[in-house]
Amino acid sequence: MEAVAARMPAPIAVAQPHVTTSGLSHALGDCLLAAMFLLATLPAARALSFSLAGAANLVWLTGAAIMAVMSFARFAPRTSTVNLRTLAASGGMLFLPCFMRPANLSIGALATTGLIFELFGVVLTQVARVYMGRSFGILPANRGIVSKGPFRWVRHPIYFGWLILSIGYAMSYPNGRNIMLIAATLPFMVWRINQEEAHLSTDPEYRRYMDRVRYRFWPGLV
Repeated sequence: MEAVAARMPAPIAVAQPHVTTSGLSHALGDCLLAAMFLLATLPAARALSFSLAGAANLVWLTGAAIMAVMSFARFAPRTSTVNLRTLAASGGMLFLPCFMRPANLSIGALATTGLIFELFGVVLTQVARVYMGRSFGILPANRGIVSKGPFRWVRHPIYFGWLILSIGYAMSYPNGRNIMLIAATLPFMVWRINQEEAHLSTDPEYRRYMDRVRYRFWPGLV
């Protein structure tokens, strides 16, 4: 019996999953972020139709839905800045446009221009996000410096695309509520960008990137 026991292989140790507070916080943040974007799709989903207005709603719904899905595929940050100021700036920038509503439909050139803006915003945002990959984040954090694709020309193509998408939706539905929400979003976006660049500037690689890419939104202008 002892000889047989000696020939038996040693039991294989099975690694137990390691749950941490930071990991749980990251997962909770992903879920909350995805839920907010999915909630933003509900008004547009109820207004879908085979028309120019329906196309505008479909583009908006697609952009928000992609944002929700991408919320679950992010790298955990190397460093981050989480406080009331960063939460307020990020929340205002991202979620104020989500409260826009499809009312007071525009017609003619304004409606067409609004749809073009939406399409451009969605394409720019999603192309930039493909290049960013799993480094996508909401709060100021360093998940690796991305400098390819649209990031070769401007430092914040995703934010700019989100703004253009939101402006296009407000042009498609130019009511007082939507216009005020867009106006309120701009200062939060600038505040959020300043916070992110202050955080990333502690990384020498990002400082070199800022030296190469001077503009935040549009080459030669902003």
